[in-house]
Amino acid sequence: MSIPGISEAIIRHNSNASSYSRGEEYYRKGAIADLKKRGNLIQAEVEGGEITPYQVSICFDAGGITSACCTCPYDYDGWCKHIVATLLSCSRQSEIIEERPTLEQLLNRLDLLQTQRLLQELVENRPEIIDDIDEFVSLIDLPKPKTKQPSTRQSKIDISPFRSHVKRILRDGLKELEYASELVHRVMNAAVFHRPDWVIDNARRRAEPIMEQGKADRYDAAVNWLKKAKAAYLQLGKKAEWSAYRSQLEAAHGRKRKLMELFKELNK
Repeated sequence: MSIPGISEAIIRHNSNASSYSRGEEYYRKGAIADLKKRGNLIQAEVEGGEITPYQVSICFDAGGITSACCTCPYDYDGWCKHIVATLLSCSRQSEIIEERPTLEQLLNRLDLLQTQRLLQELVENRPEIIDDIDEFVSLIDLPKPKTKQPSTRQSKIDISPFRSHVKRILRDGLKELEYASELVHRVMNAAVFHRPDWVIDNARRRAEPIMEQGKADRYDAAVNWLKKAKAAYLQLGKKAEWSAYRSQLEAAHGRKRKLMELFKELNK
C-alpha cells in the first residue's frame, strides 16, 4: 500500500533527534497497534507511559502529509515520538496497514432510520454531543442577508435533508465535533460577508480555549478558527485590530513552539 510523502527522510525532517530516536525505539518494540487507513486518513494506537494508548491521526493527499496529530501532551519541536513510530511503521511495513471504509462510505450504507438510530446511540454513549448538535442546528438558522451579496460569496447551505445534517456532523469524526465540524466551517465562511462580528466572536471563542489549555493536538484546529476571525476582521476593514489581536496571542503563547509554527499559516 503506497502512501505519498511518507519516507524516513521526511520523518527525520519533521521531528527532532530525540523524538526520532524514541519513535524508532517504540517502533522496534511493537508499540503501534490498530494501524488502519480510511481514505486519506491514517489512524493508530500507540502504547505510551499511560494506561490508555495515545491516538495518532495523520492526514495526507497526493502531495504528501498535510497534518499529523497525537493525543499526547507533547508541545515541542516537530512531531512527537508516537507520530514518528506510526509513520515508521507505514514506511517500513506498509503491508500491515488495514484498509477500512471512510465514514462517508459507511454512512452511505445506511438509510434515514438507521442513520438516526446510529446518532441516537452515539448520543447515549456521549451525552455531550447533544449540545454540539443543538449548536449546529441553531447555526443553520442564521438570518438571511437583507441586501444582495457579491457574486464571490459562498453558496447557500442546503439545510433540508436531515441525513445530510448528520453526515456533515459526523464526517470529521465525532472526536472532532467541538473543533472541526465541516458544517460549522461552511456556516462561518458564508457568514463572513454579512455577519463578520458574529464570526469574530465565535471563532475566537473556539480557538482561545484550545490555546489556553495547551491542547497541542488541537492547535491546527485553533489556527483554522483564527483564519476565520482574520477574514472577518479584514471584511470589516479592521486590519489593525486583527494585527493587535494576533500580537496579543503571540505574546501569551510564544513559548508553545508547535502553535507558533502553525501561526505562520496566518500570513497567507
